Amino acid sequence: MPQLIHKAIKVITDQNIVKGQKQHGYPMRKWKMSLMGVNANGEEETLPYVDYVEYVLHVTFDQPIRKVTTYPFTLQEKGWGEFDMKIRLYFKDKSIPPAVLDHDLNFQSTHYEIPHNLTFNKADVKASFMKLLNPPAENISDKDSQYSNESSHDGAANKRRREALLKENAKRAREDRSSDDDSQDSSADVSEDELNGKVNIHVLAKKFQKLDAEDLMELVKLVKANQTADMYVKEDGEAGEFHIDLQTLGDDLLNTLWHFCTARLEA
Repeated sequence: MPQLIHKAIKVITDQNIVKGQKQHGYPMRKWKMSLMGVNANGEEETLPYVDYVEYVLHVTFDQPIRKVTTYPFTLQEKGWGEFDMKIRLYFKDKSIPPAVLDHDLNFQSTHYEIPHNLTFNKADVKASFMKLLNPPAENISDKDSQYSNESSHDGAANKRRREALLKENAKRAREDRSSDDDSQDSSADVSEDELNGKVNIHVLAKKFQKLDAEDLMELVKLVKANQTADMYVKEDGEAGEFHIDLQTLGDDLLNTLWHFCTARLEA
């Protein structure tokens, strides 16, 4: 049985409405995608073994194949529709074929992260590529312990700089997720929303996930009964899916859905 090396990554998607812009009756969206590694502790890490990424968009886009060469491999675009896409990861070792990820670009949530697992056959991995997959841990050898206090301080400073760079890359990617949308609320703004008498759509979305099948059907009927032309509500009967963009619903309907969910969950 071959020995396999597994590397965890995640595809991060953020999207928000472009105010005042519509196409085919649907609001235009700005959306952004990035890739990040995930270490054994669940922490974000860079992807030194990935050379570049290709995003294969819907054929209606100009230049539907987009190449991104810099971590965290962020792609930003604008459009009105949801679609399935391919993400191809090309590795530093050209002898290893690219990994192809299937990704569902949808507007159900303003932010979502999808985990993926990359698998490499250890027998096919060159030593140089193995170092990129598994960077050596920082250890102090016996020889290092003979260095002066000054040189030890320099080594610690270099390590701090490397750690700071890694954290900065992760921080920059996280900041990119919300930099294009001043109106997007964070999950930490619950108290402010409550003070303003508004429904926090992030909390409401979590309530949706806790409803059982019958309650969800009632919720869908409630939305359809109050749907207006300005709302993004999409039903896929064949797939049994119902997509709602909470940002497009009015305050009255949001409050109705909030009370409905609260009542059903507390029953």
